[in-house]
Amino acid sequence: MKHCFKTLTSILKTALTTQSEEGSGLGIFLRALLRRRKFSLRQVIGVNLAGLTFFAAVVIPQTQTAVSGLEVTMATQRNVIVVDAAPSVLQWPFRSFGISQEFSVVHPGMDLTNPFETPIYPIGDGMVSWVRYLPYGYGYHLLIIHNDGLQSLYAHMNKIYVHEGQEVTKETKIGQIGLTGWTTGPHLHLEIYENSTPTNPLEVLPEIKDQ
Repeated sequence: MKHCFKTLTSILKTALTTQSEEGSGLGIFLRALLRRRKFSLRQVIGVNLAGLTFFAAVVIPQTQTAVSGLEVTMATQRNVIVVDAAPSVLQWPFRSFGISQEFSVVHPGMDLTNPFETPIYPIGDGMVSWVRYLPYGYGYHLLIIHNDGLQSLYAHMNKIYVHEGQEVTKETKIGQIGLTGWTTGPHLHLEIYENSTPTNPLEVLPEIKDQ
């Protein structure tokens, strides 16, 4: 029973986190097989898993949005809000957010959690240096160059609204929180560099406090 539960969990995780405009990865796969009528659900995933998996992957094609709040809750270790202060040159990408992983030698950035598709804002005015996509690692990500040797990187985005060479301000929506690349839940991976050296965002961005 324990083995079956682990197998079911793995299947559902793949179905929920592999997303495209046509729906989840498992849903696309099953629909293609059923349309061709070369396989039955019994042949594809077995009698015991057929009902639940088909329901999650095919009957409810928008499962990603439905579970994003749960994934955020499970992944978040700390919920914070930006402290009100005088206008600053720099800002956090969100007014309030969770922190699932902090800056360290082996993790040169911070993971900020919020629901899937939450708008992302740059930490400050600047110019978009590049926009890229990797099927692994950062997924959809971009780099912004600011003044005084400061750079900021935003990764795992669902959508990107800006392009290379574009000037942005703190009010510019640069994209949305997503699940692209290597990630277990919707979040923004934020990296900040000072003169090409990885810097803890807590040291340069406005003060935050626990909610």
